Amino acid sequence: MALHGETGILIHEAASKNILWANPTACEMFGFTVEELRPLKAHHMSSPEQQYRREVGVAWLQDAVNHGSSRKRWKYRSKDGQDFLTDAVATLVHFADGPVVMVQFRNISREVEREAELSRTTDYLTRIMAHASAAILLLDDDERVLDSSPFVSELFGRTPGQLLGHTLEELAVHVGPPEGAAGGAGEPGRPTELELEIDTVDGPRWLSAQIEDVEHDGIISRMVVVRDITTRVEMQRENDYQQANLQYLARYNAMGDMAMTIAHELGQPLAAAGNFLRGLMSRVEAGQARESDIRYALDRAQRQLTRTADIVASVKRYVQRIESPAAAHDLNEIMAESLYFVGLRANDRGIRVDSEFAPGPLPITGEQILIGQVIINYCVNAIDEAALPENAEKRILVRSFADGEWVGCSVLDWGRGLDQVTAEQQSGLPDGPRVGASGNRQLVNAFSGKQDGSGIGLVLSERIVERHRGEVVVADNDPCGTVITLRLPRAG
Repeated sequence: MALHGETGILIHEAASKNILWANPTACEMFGFTVEELRPLKAHHMSSPEQQYRREVGVAWLQDAVNHGSSRKRWKYRSKDGQDFLTDAVATLVHFADGPVVMVQFRNISREVEREAELSRTTDYLTRIMAHASAAILLLDDDERVLDSSPFVSELFGRTPGQLLGHTLEELAVHVGPPEGAAGGAGEPGRPTELELEIDTVDGPRWLSAQIEDVEHDGIISRMVVVRDITTRVEMQRENDYQQANLQYLARYNAMGDMAMTIAHELGQPLAAAGNFLRGLMSRVEAGQARESDIRYALDRAQRQLTRTADIVASVKRYVQRIESPAAAHDLNEIMAESLYFVGLRANDRGIRVDSEFAPGPLPITGEQILIGQVIINYCVNAIDEAALPENAEKRILVRSFADGEWVGCSVLDWGRGLDQVTAEQQSGLPDGPRVGASGNRQLVNAFSGKQDGSGIGLVLSERIVERHRGEVVVADNDPCGTVITLRLPRAG
Protein backbone atom coordinates (compact mmCIF):
# COMPACT_ATOMS: atom_id res chain seq x y z
CA MET A 1 0.00 0.00 0.00
CA ALA A 2 2.89 2.36 0.77
CA LEU A 3 4.67 1.61 -2.48
CA HIS A 4 1.80 2.21 -4.93
CA GLY A 5 -1.43 4.19 -5.18
CA GLU A 6 -2.33 7.89 -5.43
CA THR A 7 -0.76 8.86 -2.12
CA GLY A 8 2.83 10.01 -2.05
CA ILE A 9 4.95 9.29 1.03
CA LEU A 10 8.07 11.08 2.24
CA ILE A 11 10.06 9.94 5.29
CA HIS A 12 11.93 12.75 7.10
CA GLU A 13 14.41 12.39 9.95
CA ALA A 14 12.66 13.88 12.98
CA ALA A 15 15.61 15.94 14.18
CA SER A 16 17.20 17.26 10.95
CA LYS A 17 14.08 17.03 8.74
CA ASN A 18 16.27 15.52 5.99
CA ILE A 19 14.51 13.20 3.50
CA LEU A 20 15.36 9.53 4.13
CA TRP A 21 13.03 7.78 1.70
CA ALA A 22 10.16 8.29 -0.77
CA ASN A 23 7.70 5.87 -2.33
CA PRO A 24 7.36 5.52 -6.14
CA THR A 25 4.21 7.68 -6.22
CA ALA A 26 6.08 10.55 -4.56
CA CYS A 27 9.01 10.11 -6.95
CA GLU A 28 6.61 10.19 -9.89
CA MET A 29 4.91 13.37 -8.61
CA PHE A 30 8.21 15.18 -8.10
CA GLY A 31 10.01 13.72 -11.11
CA PHE A 32 13.01 12.87 -8.92
CA THR A 33 14.56 9.57 -7.89
CA VAL A 34 14.97 8.77 -4.21
CA GLU A 35 18.68 9.53 -4.51
CA GLU A 36 17.87 12.96 -6.02
CA LEU A 37 15.30 13.73 -3.32
CA ARG A 38 17.50 12.98 -0.30
CA PRO A 39 19.75 16.09 -0.47
CA LEU A 40 16.82 18.46 -1.21
CA LYS A 41 15.47 20.93 1.34
CA ALA A 42 11.96 22.35 1.63
CA HIS A 43 12.66 25.38 -0.57
CA HIS A 44 14.02 23.11 -3.35
CA MET A 45 10.76 21.17 -3.69
CA SER A 46 8.09 23.67 -2.60
CA SER A 47 6.32 26.56 -4.30
CA PRO A 48 8.20 29.88 -4.05
CA GLU A 49 5.07 31.57 -2.68
CA GLN A 50 5.52 33.25 0.69
CA GLN A 51 3.28 30.85 2.63
CA TYR A 52 5.40 27.86 1.51
CA ARG A 53 8.84 29.17 2.46
CA ARG A 54 11.32 26.80 4.14
CA GLU A 55 10.87 27.93 7.74
CA VAL A 56 7.10 27.39 7.47
CA GLY A 57 7.65 23.85 6.23
CA VAL A 58 10.15 23.06 8.98
CA ALA A 59 7.75 24.42 11.61
CA TRP A 60 4.98 22.22 10.23
CA LEU A 61 7.12 19.06 10.51
CA GLN A 62 8.26 20.09 13.98
CA ASP A 63 4.63 20.47 15.02
CA ALA A 64 4.14 16.82 14.10
CA VAL A 65 7.17 15.92 16.21
CA ASN A 66 5.77 17.84 19.18
CA HIS A 67 2.15 16.72 18.91
CA GLY A 68 2.34 13.45 17.04
CA SER A 69 0.50 14.66 13.93
CA SER A 70 -0.06 17.81 11.89
CA ARG A 71 -2.17 18.38 8.77
CA LYS A 72 -1.64 21.12 6.20
CA ARG A 73 -2.32 22.06 2.60
CA TRP A 74 1.13 22.30 1.04
CA LYS A 75 2.08 23.30 -2.47
CA TYR A 76 5.05 21.28 -3.74
CA ARG A 77 7.09 21.93 -6.90
CA SER A 78 8.18 19.20 -9.30
CA LYS A 79 11.52 18.86 -11.07
CA ASP A 80 10.14 20.56 -14.20
CA GLY A 81 8.91 23.58 -12.18
CA GLN A 82 5.21 22.68 -11.99
CA ASP A 83 3.46 23.51 -8.70
CA PHE A 84 0.82 21.15 -7.33
CA LEU A 85 -1.30 21.62 -4.22
CA THR A 86 -1.57 18.70 -1.82
CA ASP A 87 -3.46 17.65 1.28
CA ALA A 88 -0.55 16.53 3.48
CA VAL A 89 -0.52 14.80 6.88
CA ALA A 90 2.74 14.65 8.87
CA THR A 91 2.84 11.88 11.49
CA LEU A 92 5.55 11.07 14.05
CA VAL A 93 6.65 7.41 13.79
CA HIS A 94 9.10 5.73 16.17
CA PHE A 95 11.56 3.23 14.65
CA ALA A 96 14.34 1.27 16.33
CA ASP A 97 16.88 3.57 14.74
CA GLY A 98 15.05 6.67 16.00
CA PRO A 99 11.93 8.76 15.35
CA VAL A 100 10.95 9.86 11.84
CA VAL A 101 8.19 12.04 10.38
CA MET A 102 6.11 10.36 7.70
CA VAL A 103 4.37 12.79 5.33
CA GLN A 104 1.48 11.37 3.33
CA PHE A 105 0.16 13.66 0.61
CA ARG A 106 -2.14 13.57 -2.38
CA ASN A 107 -2.59 16.02 -5.26
CA ILE A 108 -5.79 18.03 -4.76
CA SER A 109 -5.23 20.72 -7.44
CA ARG A 110 -8.15 19.53 -9.57
CA GLU A 111 -10.39 19.19 -6.53
CA VAL A 112 -9.65 22.77 -5.50
CA GLU A 113 -10.39 24.03 -9.01
CA ARG A 114 -13.72 22.19 -9.00
CA GLU A 115 -14.52 23.57 -5.56
CA ALA A 116 -13.75 27.10 -6.73
CA GLU A 117 -15.89 26.66 -9.83
CA LEU A 118 -18.73 25.22 -7.78
CA SER A 119 -18.42 28.07 -5.29
CA ARG A 120 -18.55 30.67 -8.07
CA THR A 121 -21.58 29.00 -9.60
CA THR A 122 -23.30 28.76 -6.24
CA ASP A 123 -22.60 32.41 -5.45
CA TYR A 124 -23.89 33.44 -8.87
CA LEU A 125 -27.13 31.51 -8.50
CA THR A 126 -27.53 32.72 -4.92
CA ARG A 127 -27.22 36.35 -6.02
CA ILE A 128 -29.79 35.81 -8.75
CA MET A 129 -32.23 33.99 -6.49
CA ALA A 130 -31.85 36.60 -3.75
CA HIS A 131 -32.23 39.57 -6.09
CA ALA A 132 -34.98 41.86 -4.85
CA SER A 133 -36.80 42.08 -8.18
CA ALA A 134 -35.72 38.88 -9.94
CA ALA A 135 -37.02 35.34 -9.96
CA ILE A 136 -36.02 32.11 -11.69
CA LEU A 137 -38.06 29.69 -13.77
CA LEU A 138 -36.84 26.40 -15.26
CA LEU A 139 -38.57 25.19 -18.43
CA ASP A 140 -38.70 21.69 -19.86
CA ASP A 141 -38.32 20.73 -23.52
CA ASP A 142 -41.95 21.70 -24.15
CA GLU A 143 -41.41 25.23 -22.75
CA ARG A 144 -43.48 24.40 -19.67
CA VAL A 145 -42.54 25.41 -16.12
CA LEU A 146 -40.56 22.65 -14.45
CA ASP A 147 -39.45 24.48 -11.30
CA SER A 148 -39.42 27.99 -9.87
CA SER A 149 -37.81 30.09 -7.15
CA PRO A 150 -39.96 31.38 -4.26
CA PHE A 151 -40.20 34.94 -5.59
CA VAL A 152 -41.85 33.78 -8.83
CA SER A 153 -45.15 33.18 -7.05
CA GLU A 154 -45.28 36.78 -5.86
CA LEU A 155 -44.53 38.18 -9.31
CA PHE A 156 -47.09 36.01 -11.11
CA GLY A 157 -49.69 36.12 -8.34
CA ARG A 158 -49.95 32.31 -8.33
CA THR A 159 -48.88 29.48 -6.06
CA PRO A 160 -45.95 27.27 -7.17
CA GLY A 161 -48.40 24.47 -7.95
CA GLN A 162 -50.41 26.79 -10.22
CA LEU A 163 -47.25 27.61 -12.20
CA LEU A 164 -46.05 24.05 -12.85
CA GLY A 165 -46.79 22.59 -16.27
CA HIS A 166 -47.82 25.89 -17.87
CA THR A 167 -46.13 27.85 -20.65
CA LEU A 168 -45.39 31.56 -20.35
CA GLU A 169 -48.14 32.24 -22.87
CA GLU A 170 -50.64 30.47 -20.61
CA LEU A 171 -49.52 32.43 -17.53
CA ALA A 172 -49.67 35.88 -19.16
CA VAL A 173 -52.33 37.87 -21.00
CA HIS A 174 -49.68 39.18 -23.38
CA VAL A 175 -46.20 37.93 -24.35
CA GLY A 176 -43.94 39.62 -26.86
CA PRO A 177 -40.47 41.05 -27.45
CA PRO A 178 -39.67 44.52 -26.11
CA GLU A 179 -40.29 47.35 -28.55
CA GLY A 180 -37.51 47.40 -31.15
CA ALA A 181 -36.11 43.99 -30.15
CA ALA A 182 -35.94 40.91 -32.32
CA GLY A 183 -37.21 37.53 -31.19
CA GLY A 184 -35.44 34.19 -31.41
CA ALA A 185 -34.36 31.29 -29.28
CA GLY A 186 -31.98 32.00 -26.41
CA GLU A 187 -28.37 30.93 -26.80
CA PRO A 188 -25.64 30.53 -24.17
CA GLY A 189 -24.43 34.04 -23.36
CA ARG A 190 -27.13 35.64 -25.57
CA PRO A 191 -30.50 35.45 -23.82
CA THR A 192 -33.79 36.22 -25.53
CA GLU A 193 -35.79 38.96 -23.84
CA LEU A 194 -39.58 39.01 -23.65
CA GLU A 195 -42.10 41.27 -21.98
CA LEU A 196 -45.04 39.68 -20.17
CA GLU A 197 -48.24 41.35 -19.03
CA ILE A 198 -49.66 39.55 -15.99
CA ASP A 199 -53.20 40.01 -14.70
CA THR A 200 -53.11 40.15 -10.88
CA VAL A 201 -55.64 41.09 -8.22
CA ASP A 202 -53.82 44.43 -7.85
CA GLY A 203 -54.08 45.15 -11.56
CA PRO A 204 -51.81 44.52 -14.55
CA ARG A 205 -48.14 43.84 -13.89
CA TRP A 206 -45.34 43.92 -16.49
CA LEU A 207 -42.42 41.52 -16.28
CA SER A 208 -39.17 41.22 -18.19
CA ALA A 209 -38.21 37.61 -18.96
CA GLN A 210 -34.69 36.74 -20.15
CA ILE A 211 -34.60 33.20 -21.55
CA GLU A 212 -31.26 31.46 -21.95
CA ASP A 213 -30.08 27.91 -22.56
CA VAL A 214 -27.52 27.07 -19.85
CA GLU A 215 -25.16 24.14 -20.46
CA HIS A 216 -23.45 22.34 -17.58
CA ASP A 217 -21.82 18.89 -17.64
CA GLY A 218 -23.40 18.20 -21.03
CA ILE A 219 -26.92 18.99 -19.81
CA ILE A 220 -28.78 21.94 -21.36
CA SER A 221 -31.37 23.65 -19.18
CA ARG A 222 -33.66 26.48 -20.24
CA MET A 223 -33.59 29.15 -17.53
CA VAL A 224 -35.85 32.21 -17.36
CA VAL A 225 -34.82 35.21 -15.24
CA VAL A 226 -37.91 37.31 -14.46
CA ARG A 227 -37.92 40.90 -13.17
CA ASP A 228 -40.73 43.30 -12.35
CA ILE A 229 -40.61 46.24 -14.80
CA THR A 230 -44.09 47.62 -14.11
CA THR A 231 -42.75 50.99 -12.99
CA ARG A 232 -40.57 51.30 -16.08
CA VAL A 233 -43.41 50.40 -18.44
CA GLU A 234 -45.80 52.83 -16.75
CA MET A 235 -43.20 55.60 -16.96
CA GLN A 236 -42.64 54.83 -20.64
CA ARG A 237 -46.36 54.93 -21.32
CA GLU A 238 -46.63 58.22 -19.47
CA ASN A 239 -43.73 59.57 -21.52
CA ASP A 240 -45.39 58.37 -24.74
CA TYR A 241 -48.58 60.13 -23.67
CA GLN A 242 -46.67 63.32 -22.93
CA GLN A 243 -44.96 63.15 -26.31
CA ALA A 244 -48.29 62.60 -28.06
CA ASN A 245 -49.81 65.49 -26.12
CA LEU A 246 -46.81 67.64 -27.00
CA GLN A 247 -47.32 66.96 -30.69
CA TYR A 248 -51.04 67.63 -30.37
CA LEU A 249 -50.48 71.01 -28.70
CA ALA A 250 -47.78 71.98 -31.20
CA ARG A 251 -49.99 71.04 -34.12
CA TYR A 252 -52.90 72.80 -32.46
CA ASN A 253 -50.81 75.98 -32.42
CA ALA A 254 -49.86 75.36 -36.03
CA MET A 255 -53.53 75.09 -36.96
CA GLY A 256 -54.08 78.39 -35.19
CA ASP A 257 -51.38 79.97 -37.34
CA MET A 258 -53.07 78.52 -40.40
CA ALA A 259 -56.45 79.92 -39.33
CA MET A 260 -54.87 83.34 -38.82
CA THR A 261 -53.35 83.09 -42.29
CA ILE A 262 -56.70 82.24 -43.85
CA ALA A 263 -58.43 85.12 -42.08
CA HIS A 264 -55.67 87.60 -42.88
CA GLU A 265 -54.69 86.55 -46.39
CA LEU A 266 -58.02 85.48 -47.85
CA GLY A 267 -59.84 88.50 -46.47
CA GLN A 268 -57.94 91.03 -48.59
CA PRO A 269 -58.25 89.44 -52.07
CA LEU A 270 -61.87 88.40 -51.51
CA ALA A 271 -62.78 91.91 -50.35
CA ALA A 272 -60.96 93.42 -53.34
CA ALA A 273 -62.70 91.08 -55.79
CA GLY A 274 -66.05 91.94 -54.21
CA ASN A 275 -65.33 95.67 -54.52
CA PHE A 276 -64.53 95.35 -58.24
CA LEU A 277 -67.68 93.31 -58.88
CA ARG A 278 -69.91 95.69 -56.88
CA GLY A 279 -68.48 98.66 -58.74
CA LEU A 280 -69.12 96.95 -62.04
CA MET A 281 -72.68 96.10 -60.99
CA SER A 282 -73.32 99.76 -60.09
CA ARG A 283 -72.14 100.92 -63.52
CA VAL A 284 -74.25 98.29 -65.28
CA GLU A 285 -77.37 99.27 -63.31
CA ALA A 286 -76.73 102.95 -64.10
CA GLY A 287 -76.25 102.19 -67.79
CA GLN A 288 -72.73 103.63 -67.68
CA ALA A 289 -70.75 100.39 -68.14
CA ARG A 290 -68.49 100.46 -71.16
CA GLU A 291 -66.88 97.32 -72.53
CA SER A 292 -63.44 98.46 -71.34
CA ASP A 293 -64.82 99.05 -67.83
CA ILE A 294 -66.35 95.58 -67.76
CA ARG A 295 -63.13 93.94 -68.96
CA TYR A 296 -61.06 95.92 -66.43
CA ALA A 297 -63.31 95.02 -63.47
CA LEU A 298 -63.54 91.35 -64.40
CA ASP A 299 -59.77 91.12 -64.97
CA ARG A 300 -59.03 92.69 -61.57
CA ALA A 301 -61.54 90.43 -59.82
CA GLN A 302 -60.06 87.38 -61.56
CA ARG A 303 -56.57 88.32 -60.38
CA GLN A 304 -57.76 88.55 -56.79
CA LEU A 305 -59.55 85.19 -57.04
CA THR A 306 -56.41 83.61 -58.54
CA ARG A 307 -54.45 84.93 -55.58
CA THR A 308 -57.09 83.38 -53.30
CA ALA A 309 -56.66 80.00 -55.03
CA ASP A 310 -52.88 80.20 -54.53
CA ILE A 311 -53.39 80.90 -50.83
CA VAL A 312 -55.74 77.91 -50.46
CA ALA A 313 -53.19 75.65 -52.22
CA SER A 314 -50.46 76.90 -49.89
CA VAL A 315 -52.61 76.20 -46.84
CA LYS A 316 -53.33 72.70 -48.16
CA ARG A 317 -49.60 71.98 -48.44
CA TYR A 318 -49.12 73.32 -44.92
CA VAL A 319 -51.80 70.99 -43.54
CA GLN A 320 -50.08 68.03 -45.20
CA ARG A 321 -46.78 68.97 -43.54
CA ILE A 322 -48.47 69.17 -40.13
CA GLU A 323 -48.85 65.38 -40.17
CA SER A 324 -45.44 64.65 -41.73
CA PRO A 325 -43.01 62.41 -39.76
CA ALA A 326 -39.43 63.28 -38.89
CA ALA A 327 -37.31 63.74 -42.02
CA ALA A 328 -34.34 65.67 -43.38
CA HIS A 329 -34.91 69.42 -43.66
CA ASP A 330 -33.03 72.67 -44.20
CA LEU A 331 -33.25 74.93 -41.15
CA ASN A 332 -32.99 77.98 -43.42
CA GLU A 333 -36.17 76.90 -45.22
CA ILE A 334 -38.01 76.26 -41.95
CA MET A 335 -36.95 79.67 -40.67
CA ALA A 336 -38.09 81.40 -43.89
CA GLU A 337 -41.52 79.76 -43.72
CA SER A 338 -41.85 80.61 -40.02
CA LEU A 339 -40.99 84.26 -40.66
CA TYR A 340 -44.08 84.55 -42.85
CA PHE A 341 -46.34 83.89 -39.83
CA VAL A 342 -44.07 85.98 -37.60
CA GLY A 343 -44.47 88.87 -40.03
CA LEU A 344 -48.26 88.73 -39.79
CA ARG A 345 -48.12 89.10 -36.00
CA ALA A 346 -45.40 91.74 -36.15
CA ASN A 347 -47.30 93.90 -38.65
CA ASP A 348 -50.33 93.97 -36.36
CA ARG A 349 -48.08 95.24 -33.52
CA GLY A 350 -46.07 97.70 -35.60
CA ILE A 351 -42.81 95.74 -35.19
CA ARG A 352 -40.19 95.32 -37.93
CA VAL A 353 -38.74 91.84 -38.45
CA ASP A 354 -35.18 91.71 -39.79
CA SER A 355 -33.62 88.43 -40.89
CA GLU A 356 -30.15 87.11 -41.70
CA PHE A 357 -29.71 83.70 -43.32
CA ALA A 358 -26.52 81.64 -43.13
CA PRO A 359 -25.05 80.85 -46.56
CA GLY A 360 -25.78 77.36 -47.82
CA PRO A 361 -28.19 74.77 -46.42
CA LEU A 362 -28.37 73.94 -42.71
CA PRO A 363 -29.33 70.22 -42.68
CA ILE A 364 -31.24 68.83 -39.69
CA THR A 365 -33.37 65.77 -38.99
CA GLY A 366 -36.71 66.32 -37.30
CA GLU A 367 -40.31 67.42 -37.71
CA GLN A 368 -40.57 70.58 -39.75
CA ILE A 369 -43.75 71.89 -38.16
CA LEU A 370 -42.51 71.38 -34.59
CA ILE A 371 -39.20 73.16 -35.22
CA GLY A 372 -41.09 75.94 -36.98
CA GLN A 373 -43.32 76.32 -33.95
CA VAL A 374 -40.26 76.78 -31.73
CA ILE A 375 -38.99 79.60 -33.93
CA ILE A 376 -42.44 81.21 -34.06
CA ASN A 377 -42.87 80.99 -30.27
CA TYR A 378 -39.51 82.64 -29.60
CA CYS A 379 -40.24 85.35 -32.18
CA VAL A 380 -43.70 86.05 -30.71
CA ASN A 381 -42.12 86.45 -27.30
CA ALA A 382 -39.58 88.91 -28.75
CA ILE A 383 -42.36 90.82 -30.54
CA ASP A 384 -44.26 91.17 -27.26
CA GLU A 385 -41.15 92.67 -25.67
CA ALA A 386 -40.50 95.05 -28.55
CA ALA A 387 -44.13 96.23 -28.51
CA LEU A 388 -43.96 97.48 -24.91
CA PRO A 389 -44.34 101.29 -24.76
CA GLU A 390 -41.09 101.77 -22.81
CA ASN A 391 -38.98 100.02 -25.48
CA ALA A 392 -37.66 102.33 -28.19
CA GLU A 393 -36.42 99.60 -30.57
CA LYS A 394 -39.53 98.42 -32.39
CA ARG A 395 -37.81 95.57 -34.18
CA ILE A 396 -36.51 92.03 -33.74
CA LEU A 397 -33.74 90.17 -35.57
CA VAL A 398 -33.88 86.51 -36.58
CA ARG A 399 -30.73 84.90 -37.95
CA SER A 400 -29.53 81.38 -38.73
CA PHE A 401 -25.98 80.06 -38.40
CA ALA A 402 -23.71 77.02 -38.61
CA ASP A 403 -21.31 76.16 -35.79
CA GLY A 404 -19.32 72.97 -36.35
CA GLU A 405 -21.53 69.98 -35.57
CA TRP A 406 -24.41 72.32 -34.73
CA VAL A 407 -26.76 74.55 -36.70
CA GLY A 408 -29.13 77.02 -35.17
CA CYS A 409 -31.37 80.04 -35.16
CA SER A 410 -31.13 83.09 -32.86
CA VAL A 411 -33.90 85.58 -32.03
CA LEU A 412 -32.79 88.99 -30.72
CA ASP A 413 -34.86 91.74 -29.13
CA TRP A 414 -33.89 95.02 -27.49
CA GLY A 415 -36.42 94.87 -24.67
CA ARG A 416 -36.00 94.73 -20.90
CA GLY A 417 -33.79 91.65 -20.69
CA LEU A 418 -34.18 88.59 -18.51
CA ASP A 419 -32.89 90.11 -15.29
CA GLN A 420 -35.37 92.98 -15.34
CA VAL A 421 -38.30 90.76 -16.37
CA THR A 422 -37.50 88.27 -13.60
CA ALA A 423 -37.12 91.05 -11.03
CA GLU A 424 -40.45 92.62 -12.03
CA GLN A 425 -42.16 89.24 -11.87
CA GLN A 426 -40.77 88.42 -8.42
CA SER A 427 -41.59 91.88 -7.08
CA GLY A 428 -45.24 90.93 -7.30
CA LEU A 429 -44.75 87.79 -5.21
CA PRO A 430 -45.19 87.60 -1.40
CA ASP A 431 -42.10 88.24 0.70
CA GLY A 432 -39.79 85.26 0.87
CA PRO A 433 -36.69 83.78 -0.70
CA ARG A 434 -36.21 84.27 -4.42
CA VAL A 435 -35.12 81.22 -6.38
CA GLY A 436 -32.92 82.02 -9.34
CA ALA A 437 -33.05 80.29 -12.72
CA SER A 438 -30.80 80.10 -15.73
CA GLY A 439 -30.95 79.25 -19.41
CA ASN A 440 -34.18 78.29 -21.10
CA ARG A 441 -35.81 77.55 -17.71
CA GLN A 442 -35.28 81.20 -16.76
CA LEU A 443 -36.93 82.26 -19.99
CA VAL A 444 -39.92 80.01 -19.37
CA ASN A 445 -40.27 81.23 -15.78
CA ALA A 446 -39.96 84.88 -16.78
CA PHE A 447 -42.69 84.88 -19.41
CA SER A 448 -45.01 82.07 -18.27
CA GLY A 449 -47.42 84.51 -16.66
CA LYS A 450 -48.45 86.30 -19.86
CA GLN A 451 -52.16 86.57 -20.44
CA ASP A 452 -51.82 85.75 -24.14
CA GLY A 453 -50.44 82.30 -23.37
CA SER A 454 -46.91 82.76 -24.72
CA GLY A 455 -45.53 80.99 -21.66
CA ILE A 456 -47.26 77.77 -22.68
CA GLY A 457 -45.60 78.09 -26.07
CA LEU A 458 -42.21 78.39 -24.40
CA VAL A 459 -42.78 75.24 -22.34
CA LEU A 460 -43.72 73.38 -25.51
CA SER A 461 -40.67 74.76 -27.24
CA GLU A 462 -38.40 73.49 -24.49
CA ARG A 463 -39.77 69.96 -24.80
CA ILE A 464 -39.63 70.00 -28.60
CA VAL A 465 -35.97 71.01 -28.54
CA GLU A 466 -35.13 68.26 -26.03
CA ARG A 467 -36.90 65.73 -28.22
CA HIS A 468 -34.71 66.73 -31.17
CA ARG A 469 -31.54 66.32 -29.04
CA GLY A 470 -30.93 70.05 -29.22
CA GLU A 471 -30.38 72.81 -26.70
CA VAL A 472 -31.53 76.36 -26.00
CA VAL A 473 -29.06 79.05 -24.95
CA VAL A 474 -30.29 82.32 -23.43
CA ALA A 475 -28.04 85.37 -23.15
CA ASP A 476 -28.25 89.14 -22.72
CA ASN A 477 -28.31 91.27 -25.86
CA ASP A 478 -26.05 94.31 -26.22
CA PRO A 479 -26.85 96.95 -25.00
CA CYS A 480 -30.19 95.59 -23.76
CA GLY A 481 -32.69 92.88 -24.41
CA THR A 482 -32.40 89.14 -24.85
CA VAL A 483 -30.88 86.67 -27.31
CA ILE A 484 -32.43 83.21 -27.36
CA THR A 485 -30.67 80.63 -29.52
CA LEU A 486 -31.97 77.29 -30.73
CA ARG A 487 -29.16 74.80 -31.48
CA LEU A 488 -29.75 71.46 -33.23
CA PRO A 489 -27.34 68.68 -34.29
CA ARG A 490 -26.24 69.01 -37.90
CA ALA A 491 -27.50 66.06 -39.94
CA GLY A 492 -24.70 63.94 -41.40
